[in-house]
Amino acid sequence: MRSLALAACAVLSVLALSGSILLGAFLITSPSGGGFFPNLGSVLGLLVLGIGNLVSSICNGIYWWFGKRPRWLGIVTLVQGLPTLLFMGLIMSGMAPVS
Repeated sequence: MRSLALAACAVLSVLALSGSILLGAFLITSPSGGGFFPNLGSVLGLLVLGIGNLVSSICNGIYWWFGKRPRWLGIVTLVQGLPTLLFMGLIMSGMAPVS
């Protein structure tokens, strides 16, 4: 039963990450016609990418927690974490203090 749960977690991780990359890229590259919400597709695409990365990271953490620590999982976690930290650094450096 435990191995089935770990396999389901691994599959969910792959599906969440690949699905969010596809949907996020589609939304980011969709044309923005202006209107009431300009660049809404880009913002939603970034949110989808972030949520997919979060779900995948949680599944990878569960997989790691229950004793399965293959080398590829460490590499995947590192590859997922570095762009996330870079993106958060860009967001935080661009935020102005509220006065």
